Amino acid sequence: MFENTIKKIKSCLPKKREYQVHEPKFDLKALHDTKKCIQSSMVSSNGKYLDMFGCEINKITEAKKILLTNSGTSALFLSLKLIDVKDTEVLVPSMTFAATVNSILYNDGIPHFIDCSDSSPNIDLNILEDYLKNNTYTKINKLFNKKTNKMIKCLIIVHAYGEPVNMAKVKQISKNYNIEVIEDAAGALGSFYKNRHVGTTSRAAIISFNGNKIVTTGMGGAILLKNTSDYKKIKHIMSTSRIKHPWKVEHDSIGYNMRMANINAALGLSQLKNIKVILQKKRRLFLKYKNILKDDKYCHINTFSKESNPNHWVVNITLKDKFIQHQQRFFQELHSNNIYAREVWKPQHLSRHLQKYPRSNLQNTIKIWKSSISLPSSDYL
Repeated sequence: MFENTIKKIKSCLPKKREYQVHEPKFDLKALHDTKKCIQSSMVSSNGKYLDMFGCEINKITEAKKILLTNSGTSALFLSLKLIDVKDTEVLVPSMTFAATVNSILYNDGIPHFIDCSDSSPNIDLNILEDYLKNNTYTKINKLFNKKTNKMIKCLIIVHAYGEPVNMAKVKQISKNYNIEVIEDAAGALGSFYKNRHVGTTSRAAIISFNGNKIVTTGMGGAILLKNTSDYKKIKHIMSTSRIKHPWKVEHDSIGYNMRMANINAALGLSQLKNIKVILQKKRRLFLKYKNILKDDKYCHINTFSKESNPNHWVVNITLKDKFIQHQQRFFQELHSNNIYAREVWKPQHLSRHLQKYPRSNLQNTIKIWKSSISLPSSDYL
C-alpha cells in the first residue's frame, strides 16, 4: 500500500542495511577524550571535562547558570524541588515522554493533563488558556482547580521532539494565572524561539544527553537556571547535601547523588563542540524529507512558525486523515524495509497507573499519536 512513499523515504537515506530513528555517532576526538579521562583517574563527579562541557552548553544556550546531572529525569526531578509541588497539581501535556510525568510523581505532585495542538505534539496554548479560564479559580493570588480544589502551582512546557513552544505566550499565561513554569527541553538542544535558546526564559529548564539525543554523554542531563539562589540550592541537594569541609564528611539534609560523571562529559564534549555542523545536517535531512513528501498521497510534514528554529531532533510525518486507520500497516511495511520507524510517545493519560488524574479534553493528543510516525533522523544520514 505504501510502497511509493517508502521509496521516497529511502531515497533520502544512504545505502545501509537498517535505519533506526536516532543513533549516536562518535568521532576519534570523543574516543581520545574518553581515554584521557580514564588515564587521569578522574572519572567520577569532578574533572576538567565537566567544566569544559558546561562552558560549551553556556556558549550554545547563553543560560545564566548550568548544572550537569546524571540524566534528564534527574534534572526534572531536581527542578521541581524548587517549587515544592507536593499535593498540588502540575499542568503537563499528555503528549510527552514518561519521565516528565514521573518527575511530578517523584515529588508527590499531581499531574494534570493538557491537550496538544491538532497539528503538532506541542501543548496548545489557546486550549490551555481557555481551559484555565473555565476550570480554575483564584484565591489569595493562588490558582485552584474548580473540581478538585487542589492548588495548581506549576506548568511544565515540553518542547516536543525539538520543536519550540511560543514562550512569549507561555510567559503571559504564567503571569496572568500566577503559576511557575519549568521547561522540558530534553530533546531541544540547539532549538531557538525568536533567536533565544529554549529553556532560558523560565525559572528552570532541562536538557537530556541520553543515548538517543542530538548530543549524547551516554546518560546525562543539564539544568538551566536564572538565579543564583536556585543554583546553590540544587547544587547542594544533588551533591548528597554534603557540607563543604576539607576532611569532615557531614550532610545537613536529605540529598541525592545526581551529578554527571567526568567520563560522561568527556564522551559528549566533541559532539557539543561540533553542534553547528550537527544542526546543519539535521536541517538538511528534514528538508529532504519535506521536499520529497510534499505531494505524497498518504502523508505530509508539518511546517513551523517563522519565530521557531527547531533542531529537528526527530522528524515526524503525519498521515492524512483518511489513512490514519492504516498507521500500523505503514509501520509494518517500513519495518519490512529495515526502516525502524516508531510511534510518537503514547499519551501519558492512557497508562493504567495515570488514568485517575485530572485532564482536559485530549482529542488532539489521541489524533497526533494515531497519525504520527517518527522517521530515521540521525545526523549522519
